[in-house]
Amino acid sequence: MHGHLSYQVLARKWRPQTFDAVVGQDAITRTLRNALASGRIAHAYLFAGPRGIGKTTTARLLAKALLCPARQGAEPCGTCDVCREVQAGTLVDVLEIDGASNRGIEEIRTLRENVKYAPARGRYKIYIIDEVHQLTGFAFNALLKTLEEPPSHVVFVLATTDPREIPATVLSRVQRFDFRPIAPDALAATLERILTEERIPFEPAALPAIVRAAEGSLRDALSLLDTAIAYGDGRLGAETVAQLLGTTAPEAVRAFAAAAVGHDTPGALEAIERAVREGEDLGAFARDVVELLRRALVLKAAPAAKLADLSHAEGNELRKLGEAVSLDELLYVLRAFLEADALMRESPHPRVELEIAAVRATRRPVPQALEDVLRRVDEAQAQLRAQAVAGGPAAAPRAPAQPSLIPGAEAPPRAVAEPRRPPAAPPPPRPAAPQATAAPAAVATAAPPTVDDALATAWERVVDEVMRKRPTLGAVLTQARPSALVGRELVIVLTGNHFHREMLNDSANREVVVQAVRRWVTGAERISVQDAGEAAGGVAAHPAVQAALAEFQGEVVAVRPRLPEGEGQ
Repeated sequence: MHGHLSYQVLARKWRPQTFDAVVGQDAITRTLRNALASGRIAHAYLFAGPRGIGKTTTARLLAKALLCPARQGAEPCGTCDVCREVQAGTLVDVLEIDGASNRGIEEIRTLRENVKYAPARGRYKIYIIDEVHQLTGFAFNALLKTLEEPPSHVVFVLATTDPREIPATVLSRVQRFDFRPIAPDALAATLERILTEERIPFEPAALPAIVRAAEGSLRDALSLLDTAIAYGDGRLGAETVAQLLGTTAPEAVRAFAAAAVGHDTPGALEAIERAVREGEDLGAFARDVVELLRRALVLKAAPAAKLADLSHAEGNELRKLGEAVSLDELLYVLRAFLEADALMRESPHPRVELEIAAVRATRRPVPQALEDVLRRVDEAQAQLRAQAVAGGPAAAPRAPAQPSLIPGAEAPPRAVAEPRRPPAAPPPPRPAAPQATAAPAAVATAAPPTVDDALATAWERVVDEVMRKRPTLGAVLTQARPSALVGRELVIVLTGNHFHREMLNDSANREVVVQAVRRWVTGAERISVQDAGEAAGGVAAHPAVQAALAEFQGEVVAVRPRLPEGEGQ
């Protein structure tokens, strides 16, 4: 590469000269090869698809094959005069018209005049019209006349990045091929092959970033490769590519993701601080983090999954990242940054949005393993039963407390203790344990009735809707739980502080919540808000509840009367 006076850019040097060499469009090249071998050639083709994926190249290959006198089968010989002239773009029988610059009716009029004349050398005259959708209406009409009754020696290849702009009258007269963006693994393999053959030293870690930036376009990938090699003085390094593309170096993104997943709040905030100091684009940083976490999630949920643009080492690192946490936690962290990404695009303070997400992710509640929880409940139950039989402390007088709000609840009502967020899936129903006669009725043995599940689901929808309209108010609702539907009134138990209570007492806020409740909670017309303390009444003081609270570091969020045996089982 050094010392050459005329350096040929990679995209031109490596332009495919045979159908076989076209990357990632196998279905199309196979169909065209079959057509050439059998001699069934259409008079007009439309090649549609994004830029830099082989439309014009394939059009030229088709022209070369149609005109090559020495062709055996489908591939042109590539060595005869005709093949060489087509390649050089000097053959008179192949006319390339650029729809973007020649939007005029004149070019198409000239084309219509010349179409009549027989080809100079071969059997065909081939017109390749690039970006055909940019032709003016008049030019299209003129082209249509020719397409309606083309002479037998003419073949049109129309290429476009925007097939929706092409009139239906034209579409109905062409054989259409849709070129697809090239798959990341095919793109990476091609780049690796070209670098190896060009004898350019490269770090494999540099390729995924180029593949991602090229978005399926081989031409874009090769242009980026050229620039990166020049920028890296003849070699391709991961760091130079990161600087060139303005992407964050993969290490920084990985370190930030590891901090977010590993509950390291200072580490995560420090990484944001560093990114800002180095003048990085925080939006791109957040998107890189989302992409990294998405892959970690895929690899954790489907360990055997093959991710196309991942090297083996990267795959192992991502698996390591997900190992320490549960799938739910990974989902929670990913969701935090997805929301941050959306908010950052609109917020005047994108950095703050990212920092909030980092704090939310690192300070997330850790769900305890369900089995572990159930085992502890069983142990607590056994202890209570033993105490009850022995007439132990379970029968001790209750600490003075507010009278229970629920009439007729002489036995302490069932208390539901759970961590604040996120709502865990309800435990699977378990058979009720045979109870000793004096066992306190507070220990929940029945599965929550389905009504509660429906209410919980409806409440999640309410919170989602409010979150979209007023995020701050939505955040308050995440500190609340629906307790019961009494008449047409939904009773909401609030576990937050007095500030949250005031937010919900504000009439405008309340209206937003009521609207959402009416939409999602069947039969609810109004809401009433209770504090967890009020709702718990004397329940919180009950030893069984105290044991459960201490065991799970929970809090009482709702109190429901115990169902008579047999219901809701």
